[in-house]
Amino acid sequence: MHDFIGLIFYVVRRAIPPALIGLAAGAALLVPLDRRRRREGARFPWGQAAAILLLLCYLGGLAAVTFVDRMEGETRMGVQLRPFLAFWEAWNAFALQAWLNPLLNIAMFLPLGVLLPPAVKRFQRWYWMLAAGAGTSLLIEALQHTLSRGQADVDDLLCNTLGAMLGYCLVLVFLILKGKRCKCAGAYAALPVLSIAALAVVFLAYHFQPYGNLADAPIYAANTKGVEWVRECELSDAPGPSGVYWAEPFTRESCDAFAVEFIERLGAEADLGSPDVDVNYYDNIAAYSDHRTYSLGVSYKDRSYHYTDYRIDNDLRHIHIEKGETSTERELRSALEELGIDVPGAARFFVVNREEGEYAFRAECVVEDGVLTDGELTCRVAEDGILFEVDNALSVSTLYGDAAVISSQEAYDRLCAGRFSWRDVPMFDALSPKRVWVLACKLEYRTDSKGFRQPVYSFTLSDDRDAERGGRGWSTFVPALSEA
Repeated sequence: MHDFIGLIFYVVRRAIPPALIGLAAGAALLVPLDRRRRREGARFPWGQAAAILLLLCYLGGLAAVTFVDRMEGETRMGVQLRPFLAFWEAWNAFALQAWLNPLLNIAMFLPLGVLLPPAVKRFQRWYWMLAAGAGTSLLIEALQHTLSRGQADVDDLLCNTLGAMLGYCLVLVFLILKGKRCKCAGAYAALPVLSIAALAVVFLAYHFQPYGNLADAPIYAANTKGVEWVRECELSDAPGPSGVYWAEPFTRESCDAFAVEFIERLGAEADLGSPDVDVNYYDNIAAYSDHRTYSLGVSYKDRSYHYTDYRIDNDLRHIHIEKGETSTERELRSALEELGIDVPGAARFFVVNREEGEYAFRAECVVEDGVLTDGELTCRVAEDGILFEVDNALSVSTLYGDAAVISSQEAYDRLCAGRFSWRDVPMFDALSPKRVWVLACKLEYRTDSKGFRQPVYSFTLSDDRDAERGGRGWSTFVPALSEA
């Protein structure tokens, strides 16, 4: 919610100056109109005038949001012609940030549907309003593509048009009820009611399904027609090991409790209410710091965290360690244990950069006695042997349920049919390889939108177009749950 509110404030702040320009332009146009009406002895239409002013104000803000000032990081260009892709992306991720794209595109055109019919009576007819909503959105998408201000997206067109018609239906219901023609209101109320009902069905369906969704799960199939698949790994017709794993995510309260315990082990100020301790809560992360001793960032969902010790002089962090002063696995495990970090035995020890004092413990989907260990913990040691940085993304989860898993052969068949991660499909379609070598297949686990660790089959691939990507192969995955 923090990020959502920040986005709304960003949009409003950027839209205000152009909106005020539109308001001023509208006021300047209405002055001579008022004088003309006075000379003719006609009554000035104040309601219509207000609607016109607000409409021009809205159009100014809309132009600012869509053209003048695009948010940083908006780099997607080109044309996206697959309808409802944005909704499928939001369904897969099922996070507020993912739903913002389609829902804000709907909300952005609601004022057009509300303001245009009172401003211009012709647009009180539904087909004129439909043409206005679709036409305005189409113009925006075309100009964004032409001016390289963003991606022309068919989903934006659909959402914008729906938003305009929702606003139109709401204002028509109001006007009809105001005129006491209640029988006609039901026809215009149908679209808002059906839209709310459809959204409710989606959220209820998600709530009642046993597990979450994988963000990169297949949405549409790649074009594999004419592709020769060469298998160079062993596959099995037997179902894979069943099981979905679970680690309790942090709540704000449990995250605070973890942070207090961790900070106390550092010998630092652990009172989160103290003015010396800075605590910030975001949508997915809580950040703690006293800016003198430590900084600690904790992820609610997967319980990963990043710790930095400010007490170690910055110069000591970057002095190369002599060969005779290197840390051993036993020493690091002991040092981590002092911070309350118990490294599972399934995690293997690696030296990342001996001279810089960087080490890691890694586990690649190790399952032992109903416990899944996966991920990596990296740490850095200063010259004096003190840990000054820990990045713990090593997850430990327990068996939650015995969900059925497809065989590797069936996963391979889905791969050949183009039903792999949707993020890899555009690259595959663009390259249009004639031959693909399947080098390896292994069962891995990925975190879904509800925090469960679901099995997937990860494939390592190479194709006859690798040279165009610098000679590198690529990898993708196929969901392993039989009901996926």
